[in-house]
Amino acid sequence: MLVVLALTLALRLVQAANAIASTKDDDDKCPPVFNCNLANFECKQFSACNEFTGQCECLDGFGGPDCSEPLCGGLQDGRNRPLRPSPEEPCDCEAGWGGINCNLCLEDSVCDSFVPGDLKGTCYQSGIIVNKFHQLCNVTNAKILQILNGDLPQVTFSCNKTAQACDFQFWIQEDESFYCGLSDCNLDYDLAANTTHYRCDEVSCKCLAGKTLCGKSGSIDISDFLVETIKGPADFSCSLEGQDCKFSEPSMNDLIQNVFGDPYITLHCQSGECLHKSEIPGFDIPHKRRHTLRDLEALAIAVVASGIIIIASVYGISKSPLFSRSPQSPTLGDDNGEDGTDGDSFLQTKNPVVFSFDSVSYEIDGKEVLQDSMGSVNPGECLAIMGGSGAGKTTLLDILSGKNKTGSKTANLYLDGEKLTTKKHLDSFSAISGFVDQEDCLIPTLTVYETVLNSALLRLPRDMSTASKKIRVLEILSELRILHIKDKVIGSDFERGISGGEKRRVSIACELVTSPSFLFLDEPTSGLDAFNAHNVIECLVKLARDFNRTIIFTIHQPRSNIVALFDKLILLADGYLVYSGQMGHCNQFFLDHGYKCPTGYNIADFLVDITTDERVISVLDHSEENDIHKVIESSDSLGENLSREWEHYAVHREEYQESPSSSKTKRKIHKLFTSSSLYEQLKSEIEHLHEQFSINGFKSLVNQERPKGATFVQQLLILCSRTFKNTYRNPRLLLSHYVLSITMGLFCSYLYYDVANDISGFQNRLGLFFFLLTMFGFSSLTGLHIFSIERIVFIRERANQYYHPLSYYLSKMICDVVPLRIFPPLLLMVIIYPLVGLNMDDGKFQRSLLIMVLFNLATSIEVFIIGIVFEEPGAATMVGVLVMLFSLLFAGLFINKESIPVQINWFQNLSVFHYGYEALTVNEVNGLMLREHKYGLDIQVPGAVILSTFGFDVGALNIDIISLAVMFGIFVILGYAALHTLVYERR
Repeated sequence: MLVVLALTLALRLVQAANAIASTKDDDDKCPPVFNCNLANFECKQFSACNEFTGQCECLDGFGGPDCSEPLCGGLQDGRNRPLRPSPEEPCDCEAGWGGINCNLCLEDSVCDSFVPGDLKGTCYQSGIIVNKFHQLCNVTNAKILQILNGDLPQVTFSCNKTAQACDFQFWIQEDESFYCGLSDCNLDYDLAANTTHYRCDEVSCKCLAGKTLCGKSGSIDISDFLVETIKGPADFSCSLEGQDCKFSEPSMNDLIQNVFGDPYITLHCQSGECLHKSEIPGFDIPHKRRHTLRDLEALAIAVVASGIIIIASVYGISKSPLFSRSPQSPTLGDDNGEDGTDGDSFLQTKNPVVFSFDSVSYEIDGKEVLQDSMGSVNPGECLAIMGGSGAGKTTLLDILSGKNKTGSKTANLYLDGEKLTTKKHLDSFSAISGFVDQEDCLIPTLTVYETVLNSALLRLPRDMSTASKKIRVLEILSELRILHIKDKVIGSDFERGISGGEKRRVSIACELVTSPSFLFLDEPTSGLDAFNAHNVIECLVKLARDFNRTIIFTIHQPRSNIVALFDKLILLADGYLVYSGQMGHCNQFFLDHGYKCPTGYNIADFLVDITTDERVISVLDHSEENDIHKVIESSDSLGENLSREWEHYAVHREEYQESPSSSKTKRKIHKLFTSSSLYEQLKSEIEHLHEQFSINGFKSLVNQERPKGATFVQQLLILCSRTFKNTYRNPRLLLSHYVLSITMGLFCSYLYYDVANDISGFQNRLGLFFFLLTMFGFSSLTGLHIFSIERIVFIRERANQYYHPLSYYLSKMICDVVPLRIFPPLLLMVIIYPLVGLNMDDGKFQRSLLIMVLFNLATSIEVFIIGIVFEEPGAATMVGVLVMLFSLLFAGLFINKESIPVQINWFQNLSVFHYGYEALTVNEVNGLMLREHKYGLDIQVPGAVILSTFGFDVGALNIDIISLAVMFGIFVILGYAALHTLVYERR
């Protein structure tokens, strides 16, 4: 094994020796390899030598092993540039580059690769050094040009500011003669004088052997002079205006002076350096444009236009009769027949008829609420419907008055014997009827006179003069004995107004303006004290008797002096008819059947007591007549001393209600009446009237057309007047919106004052716009409260056919939405725009107003729809907040729209905030140049670039504005559809 290794090593040594011998033989054939580390090799242009590779690191524009050859191409190619073919053949530079060695930039486009990122470069040609510049200069000394006999002398001069060094090459006919290296340079410039002065303390120069001035045949040789004499300092100074320069160095100046007669070399230079434009000396990023007088005029026009609209609206609304002062006192009888009325009091019923009904039943959810009720009432009479709680009083009243019921009902209603069978009949009947709810649904800020006048203006014939309507209102107030309080406001739980009894009479007055033949009232004495209750019923009785009107009302346990005013009575017990007939016959009827009201005992209490829980009535034992406290045993026979029984029951009522002995024996109270002669007599009267109508064919009243009330435009004007009056008498909500707009406008102006046109300013703009939209979006939730207050008023007035729902809806839009949703954002934007310094070029201010107004209108109607759909305030508020938060999420701040999953990307199309936010941001930022300090540079970035980075569609401004307008229109339509279909009386 060792032998093999030894043989192998010997063989390798022989091969190496042969290779060395062969190399020596070829030395005379191949030139030596260039190695600048060896003394025989030198890097020209004072280029540095890389001690590791032995290669020269050439200056820009030079190449070859020793850096003596000019390069072509372009400076952006670095070291990958082609050598110049020959001194006689100049370089063919790439487009945008020039000079002997293609170092001189000529166009901005070639400088893009010299600036970082995707920024754009600039070819700076003014001659002031920034980082590293290159110059090409033509020698202009006349003597030198003359001696060279047409050969063009040129100089290339470049400096590196960081290294504080320059290099200088002298060329004749684009062939380099000598070069100099300058160090310890002080590179100054004076922008005011428009000059540059570059002074270098150390100068070294060398010739290129065999070149002109450096030993070329027929030329002088200054090689030794350059090496030994030229030491510095050297000055290179230029006038930037004409690009005329001079190069001076003491020893060279002496040579020039002695040979050519000139004190120094004079030059005409062309310069080039690739920079970002922000690096150019004297460059200042344009300051944000200050607002001009034209901008202030735009602000003033917006304010003045808003003021004109407000004044015109107020003036127009003030012409409504609701704003006219009420007469101090009516002159009764002044309504002398004008406008289709006669000289008699309008309160007199023109068409008195007998109202009768039978087979009235009602069932809901499988439960019988009312069964086979019947009755009849003549003109000039008051019919009271009584019974305990849950007896079916209100249900019967609703059916008689033609109200819509959610359950199943059957009823035969007759007017003078004519049966109401069709919807047209019922509509005609409602036209001559009035209905007063148990609750007083009145607007608290209106006065008594204004409340009743509102009803008269809306419901009385349109061809009737306003003066006649006012007289009619005053007569009603006088008749109901509330004329003395006509100028008092209705009041509410939070503001003192008129009393409960007076409110009830105002509600009655609102129905009396149409002079109805029938007036239905649900619990007119509910919630009133005894005195006010008596006043209300007394007024009703007077209206019936004096003006031949039919009054039907429900009542619960009235005082005895009130009961005495009743003409007829219907008594119910758990939906069954217990009595229907004359009030004066009621006591005798029950007495005849063994129910005697004790002396001094309220007949109303007595009647309710005997109908409560189908009470078993015990009969007195004759042997215990004198002890009213003795518990009476039940009996199947009626005793003679029933008075004694009721005296005992009156004293021990609660004990009987709690005692289990009361259920031992029961009697169906209602069967007493249905099996009585009174029932048969009432039934025959109703049938007789119906037969008489069929036989005689009296003039039908139910086919008469309803008098046409106010026109749609008149309704709109009246409702706008009412809403406006309600607003200015209760201005807290309106003022809070305006104070909020002014306060937040000033606060935001202070916080974002004079926002800068930079990246932080862009962020501030995003925050400002998002805050403004959020503030107005959530402040629109007050719309839930506005409608919830008036919901019950609207339902009552719609049920009583005061107006068309569309006129009410439009009045809310005009008088609630416009003052609260249009002028506050206008006011805020007028404050913010000049103080924050937002962009007002090209109508951007006007567009921002349009965007804010459309956004505010869209959100307010959206909230209004929620208030309509959700009746319960708590649920409406919760849904409203959730909708706002959902819309905010897709606005564009919390998530870039490019990051939204494609499955739910369409959600942002439902976001009002998305359209408003994008429109405001694009409108403001697009067109701005934003400053940014990046890569060590103060650069300008177009606003459109930043917008795209944040996911905003720069081209979607008009689309966003149109989308806001379309959403507003859709919401308006949906809002009315919801109001029309969902908000109506359900009983």
